[in-house]
Amino acid sequence: PVYGPDGKRKNTRAVRWRERWTTDRQDLLEKLLNMNPATRHNSLFRRKRTKKIRIPIEKHPNYNFIGLIIGPRGKTQKDLEHKTGCKIAIRGKGSVKEGARGRRDGKVMEG
Repeated sequence: PVYGPDGKRKNTRAVRWRERWTTDRQDLLEKLLNMNPATRHNSLFRRKRTKKIRIPIEKHPNYNFIGLIIGPRGKTQKDLEHKTGCKIAIRGKGSVKEGARGRRDGKVMEG
């Protein structure tokens, strides 16, 4: 079983069935598209692919991976997204600047 941060189960029977049904459907649609190349490529036929890449912060604690990926004002991240055609989402520890957390309306929150 897989549990979320709120303690609720994430991979229920319905979720597992929906994932299996979606992948089977996508496989069949891709086979149909390969059989008839004249068919129009539509967003219904495109498979949403995800890839999670772990950044080795534990091995290199003094290296600023997040700064290199995002770049000045997010320019490097936008360029990577444009070149690869994928969305880059940085999550986890160290993904938010220290000063950005806890602010509301430009004022530092107490706590």
